[in-house]
Amino acid sequence: MFGNGRARSGIIVLPCGAGKSLTAVAAASRVRKSALVLCTNSVSVDQWKHQFRCWTNLEDNDISKFTFEDQECAKGLGGVTVSTYNMVAYTGRRSEASKKIIEMIQNREWGLLIMDEVHVVPANMFRKVIGIIKAHCKLGLTATLVREDGRISDLNFLIGPKLYEANWGDLSRDGHIAKVWCPMTKEFFAEYLKKENASRKQALSVMVRATSELECAVWI
Repeated sequence: MFGNGRARSGIIVLPCGAGKSLTAVAAASRVRKSALVLCTNSVSVDQWKHQFRCWTNLEDNDISKFTFEDQECAKGLGGVTVSTYNMVAYTGRRSEASKKIIEMIQNREWGLLIMDEVHVVPANMFRKVIGIIKAHCKLGLTATLVREDGRISDLNFLIGPKLYEANWGDLSRDGHIAKVWCPMTKEFFAEYLKKENASRKQALSVMVRATSELECAVWI
């Protein structure tokens, strides 16, 4: 991401549990400018604020949250502001406080825009966000470069190229993340082995993971 004294925009692909949040916090710390973090829901907003508190020397009032339930930045934005895609892209009626915050977000030139879970955000919402946020550098985070709508190339255009992708097999083998065991039927496994196309294998892998997560949910 960094080279010749400059930060490049782009996407970092890391498996779940491999340290996407820590990587982004480290990037924001190195940029040393204001950072806006966008994630998918308010639970993630709380988690991101916790990560910045955990891994930096920022105080609680240096990190602002902006959600429907929590508008900490009504009196001013912190050095780090964490919100959701929906809050920034929303075009309906807003409260006066919410309007004021959105104006502050839109008027500021952010040093770094961190976008979490870029593979699940609808393409039209991405375009809205990119269109209204001014940022010197954009960093997208994801565990997989596979989108249901097949518009992964949009991310390359709107954010930037893939900067780094970790091999989850290597991370698992070296003990950095847990080993993944996903049962497959003989027919599915045979089909998986036949596919030489990398993108097709990625899609099949996502199907396996989704099935595994569903099994876990049912078991719980």
